[in-house]
Amino acid sequence: MSVIKLGRKTGPRNRMLRNLATSLVLYERVLTTEAKAKAAAPKVERLITHARKNTIAGMRELKAVLFDMNAVRKLTEDVATRLGDRTSGFVRITKAMPRKGDGSSMAYMELMFKPLEEVVAEETGTTTKVRKTKTASTPSTTSEEAPVAEVAA
Repeated sequence: MSVIKLGRKTGPRNRMLRNLATSLVLYERVLTTEAKAKAAAPKVERLITHARKNTIAGMRELKAVLFDMNAVRKLTEDVATRLGDRTSGFVRITKAMPRKGDGSSMAYMELMFKPLEEVVAEETGTTTKVRKTKTASTPSTTSEEAPVAEVAA
């Protein structure tokens, strides 16, 4: 299995990823580099899975990885229940603008409580319509039936 090394030795890299996981649990949204986000996402997914099982072994794993007891408490009591019946895909990574100093690609890591459309609507202050999938009972339109705008040349 390949490991994203992030230019660090094993100890500092693991400590950084544990810090990132703790911050993500506490603040629910973190701005970091894209490479760090991609490296930390599977670790956070595993932690959330341990929290949802609600076993003593899972609690010990959370206490061993997360630095703050408030993060352990929040993960077990709040986050695990808010995620509902979702079985995987607890972390969303969305790209952000490059960092000013060195142009490094940045990304937001966030826990997925709401669909992306709702998050974008809250940030922009607009309402977005969610495209519904077609079902067998709704008639589909063909390209001949779709209205075409006339262009004056």
